[in-house]
Amino acid sequence: MDIKPPKYAERLLLRFLRSDLVEEVQGDLEEKFFSTAKKRSEFRAKLNYWYQVIHYMRPFALRKTKSIHINNYDMFRNYFKIGVRNLVKSKFFSFINIGGMAISMAIFFVIALYVLDELKFDKHIADSDLKFRVYSEHFNNDGSRKKGAMIPPMVAPTLMAEYPQVEYYVRYLNFNAAPLFEVGDKKFTEDEGGAADHRIFDMFSANLLEGDRETILTKPNTIAINHTLKQKYFGDKSALGESIEIFDRNFEVAAVFEDFPPHGHFQRNYFLALEGFVPSERMQSWGWNQFNTYIKLKSGADADDLESRLQDFAERNAWPRTKPNGGYYIPHLMSLEKIHLYAYDQVWDIAVRGNIQTIYILTGIAGFILIIAILNFVNLSTARAISRVKEVGVRKVMGAFRTQLIGQFMSESMVIAFLALVMAGVIASIALPHLNDFTEKRIPVDIFINPGMVVMLIGFGLFTGMLAGIYPAIFISSYRPANILSQKVRGRSGKTVLRQGLVVVQFILSFFLVIASFVVSEQHTFMRTTDMGFEKENLLVLPVRGDMDKDFEVTKHSFSDHPSIINTTMGYGLPGQAYAGDGIIDKATGKNWHINMLAVDHDYVKTLGLEIIAGRDFSKKIKSDEPSAFILSETAAKMLGYSDFGKALGHEIGWNRWNAPDSLKEGKVIGIVKDVQLNSMRESIAPLALQVYPVSSTITIRTSSNDIPATIRHLEKTWKRFNSEWPFEYKFLDENFDKMYKAEEKLAVLFRVFTGFTILVACLGLFGLVVYSTTQRYREIGIRKVLGAEERHLVVLLSMNYLILIAIAFAIAIPLSYYAASQWLQTFVFRIPITPALFVKAGLLIMVIALITVGIQSLKATRANPVDALKEQ
Repeated sequence: MDIKPPKYAERLLLRFLRSDLVEEVQGDLEEKFFSTAKKRSEFRAKLNYWYQVIHYMRPFALRKTKSIHINNYDMFRNYFKIGVRNLVKSKFFSFINIGGMAISMAIFFVIALYVLDELKFDKHIADSDLKFRVYSEHFNNDGSRKKGAMIPPMVAPTLMAEYPQVEYYVRYLNFNAAPLFEVGDKKFTEDEGGAADHRIFDMFSANLLEGDRETILTKPNTIAINHTLKQKYFGDKSALGESIEIFDRNFEVAAVFEDFPPHGHFQRNYFLALEGFVPSERMQSWGWNQFNTYIKLKSGADADDLESRLQDFAERNAWPRTKPNGGYYIPHLMSLEKIHLYAYDQVWDIAVRGNIQTIYILTGIAGFILIIAILNFVNLSTARAISRVKEVGVRKVMGAFRTQLIGQFMSESMVIAFLALVMAGVIASIALPHLNDFTEKRIPVDIFINPGMVVMLIGFGLFTGMLAGIYPAIFISSYRPANILSQKVRGRSGKTVLRQGLVVVQFILSFFLVIASFVVSEQHTFMRTTDMGFEKENLLVLPVRGDMDKDFEVTKHSFSDHPSIINTTMGYGLPGQAYAGDGIIDKATGKNWHINMLAVDHDYVKTLGLEIIAGRDFSKKIKSDEPSAFILSETAAKMLGYSDFGKALGHEIGWNRWNAPDSLKEGKVIGIVKDVQLNSMRESIAPLALQVYPVSSTITIRTSSNDIPATIRHLEKTWKRFNSEWPFEYKFLDENFDKMYKAEEKLAVLFRVFTGFTILVACLGLFGLVVYSTTQRYREIGIRKVLGAEERHLVVLLSMNYLILIAIAFAIAIPLSYYAASQWLQTFVFRIPITPALFVKAGLLIMVIALITVGIQSLKATRANPVDALKEQ
């Protein structure tokens, strides 16, 4: 049939074809005006004619619309302009959305940069997938066990001899005490160095600036130094062939190497040739755990297969020699790239240490705070949707497609995301130097203007804007014009439930972080303040140098001659420093026990403040104490079978002297001291024995807290009387434990800071929702006030719903937080209990902050003039 519709039908048709209302209008009108099936049938019949018109006119209409083509650039520019206008129009909600998103993005950027920096370690080393550190797991007769980063010198060459998949090995012996370097009139103590096998540079892909890689460190009495030391001692001239006096011997400079890059776990400044440095018989040891050992496997070798053979290897070679001394060990392999983050539980490690748990925790915080910001945006956008339904209705009636509406609202989300992105970049740039100072990193601040980073940030902004805006855009654009005109958009309870659910999710994450922050902080405080069996405050430690060890009593008297000095002791072995892991022989059973041995003098116990719980201290008046007396710790006494420590007194034990291994020192136990924690609280208490023995590496001085500078001046003056060459050096003993707990301290501080910002972002969103909801209820509040409602009752009414949601979030967060905290605390031998007080404190903190956030706006709303509220239409 040839149908020629009138001009108005053509215009109507064009409008319908440019929108998605063809089917929607029919459904809306049937629902609104036709209550019976018969009337709806008649209406459909009348519409059938127009559907035929539409079908007939579609090609014509599409030809017509080609002339109404809108340039994509103009369309997006229009979207952008409208988005900016809406932001300016709703300044308060724009501030909350942009501010919350900016803070979240900034924290996300800072944490991401920190995490990426941690993950870079040892990635620069060639063939890193074939290189491994050999560490050991030690098992003692008393049932204790621990992992050690250092192993005996015989393990590596025997591995290479027995297993053809090992291409080469490297052993490194670290110097615990910094030796004195002398070049002409230049004299400095140099730490961060030791003795190494010649392939140390191949293992760590170090660049040589001077010297021959094939012959470096192959000759005795040679040394390789880094570029920094070369400049320090020799300036710009070549250092090859020059001599450095160390340990009263001359070492020839055989090579100069480029300073090790900062993203390496192994950071050393110099290496002496291991060949000839240690007596050959000592290098045959299977029990001298003093070497960091690395191996490189041949291409195609199976590391897992070699790992599975290491227990049998140790049983055949090491156990027959170590088990008689009270324990045994099993070697293990750790990939080079994992050492920085995964070796946190290995004792006596010289590596630059990180912790994979810290990476997981910080990554979780970054994700949580970004999710909270996105939920804020979704919540506020859907809550404010009712104020934009008329806009949606008008646009749809005027022919806007739903996809166009979604594009419009998505563009507004993008505008917010990019404004937040710029602000986040500024905030992160300001925060990054402070993070570098605190974490001792070198993340460049100009990273945000790096072209590659700029592209990544733009992509991140697009992704975040889309993620935050997609649901509000779909939700707002879903309103039907008929419903809008009939005001059916109010009371959509499903969307209210969704918003409430998002609030719950936000505060679940907030509670989780607050509880975790409390756990980390309290565990750190516990480790720093718990009783370690000695008094670590006001203890000054000086290394024994020059003539200080010629006459212990003269040295001690000289240093003690000051009114601020209380006690002085000399010996080998201090908490937090080096000590000997020797074994003792139980004379009653002939059994060897692994034990930590401290060589001390008569004043050690009282200087360190050890508590004697049975027996007595060493006494100068009793001549037999030096040749034949021992003091044991509680754990050592229990190891020998004594729960009643008084009965352990008089028990006979033996010890092989260090300077005469075949000469057994025999004696009796004269005292029992309270257990002393020699290392971090991550580790179990080790058995301990003290004996008076004429060996000393340190002099330890207990001072009063009065006039510390004057005391140090006295110590320096006394030092110079004994040492004309060595520079004065000292440190406080508690500095050792500060270093041990630095990782936990950093994590605790970062946790508190980031958790604080998380709460701020969550409360910003909550405040925005409260502002909007109270605005919607102004008339209700006015009516209630006219009817006599008091302000406090109205505040409770407006606040109660949010407090209930927060209480629900708290209830859900408790089991999640408890599980996560329990898992993290398992890494510590000594740890805080997870008590209800932790959760109560977190709950009160969030509740108070939320109550203040909600209460301020609720109180403001209740104090408004009810007449003004009732005038609102």
